[in-house]
Amino acid sequence: MRFILIIAAIVLLVVGILGLFPQFGWASVPLWRAILEIVVGGLVLFIGIRRR
Repeated sequence: MRFILIIAAIVLLVVGILGLFPQFGWASVPLWRAILEIVVGGLVLFIGIRRR
């Protein structure tokens, strides 16, 4: 389960970061959504790494 959390967090972070750059048309999203994906991805990654 921890592995799945870490992979999901990394995917969210990457898509969120790519969403900030309009050059990537397939990942282009509104600014609020990109920031939300980065924050949620960071939180899930933190929980996934910290969980025992």
